[in-house]
Amino acid sequence: MSRWVLVLICAAVTLRAADTARPVRVASATIERVPLVVVLHGDREDAEDSERRWRDAVEARGWELLALECPKDLGCRGGSWYRWDGDPEWVRERVLEVTREQPIDMSRIFLVGWSGGATYIGKHLQSWPPLFAATVIHGGGVPPVADDCLDQPFPAYFLVGDKNPAHGAAKRLRAYFETCDQENVWDLVPGANHAKEDAALTAEKADEILSWLAHHPRALETS
Repeated sequence: MSRWVLVLICAAVTLRAADTARPVRVASATIERVPLVVVLHGDREDAEDSERRWRDAVEARGWELLALECPKDLGCRGGSWYRWDGDPEWVRERVLEVTREQPIDMSRIFLVGWSGGATYIGKHLQSWPPLFAATVIHGGGVPPVADDCLDQPFPAYFLVGDKNPAHGAAKRLRAYFETCDQENVWDLVPGANHAKEDAALTAEKADEILSWLAHHPRALETS
């Protein structure tokens, strides 16, 4: 089974669980609906690595964090979102499980990827807007497999370095956003290789990105 890490900020506790795809039920300290940040790790990492990158900044805002681990039981090898050919529906289902258990603001669910996680997001870009309000592409990214434009807003924040050997793919993903008139922020770290792209996500930068995300809610359909 998959491994996940869920940080329940509103209840002021941190939960970690292995070998399960179900969140643990915990009574929340508040009924206020809060944003949810969903993070996908890089190659040869696990959910705890991506949690560490974002935990403090998310906790400081009183938001919730869901760190997903690329599912080995569904064919993900070496923790590589980049190489996994799995259906994005698996990601959406994990997120919806959390929304059924916790008071999540459905207009502010954000998808963040580092390295291979960012590349998986880019490959399947058309799959995300029905649930996610915006995305963060950190040190990775490729244009989507299909080149049709999204039919709703899906802003992207890029944090990338121009000395990453795969930087050209990130540029092509940005070009897709621009061609399709989608809002994007191009936060380039000049001279940064992959390690320096990672280091660029300081506490201050993480908070800056979360502030940007907070101003990009998804419009919810009304009945």
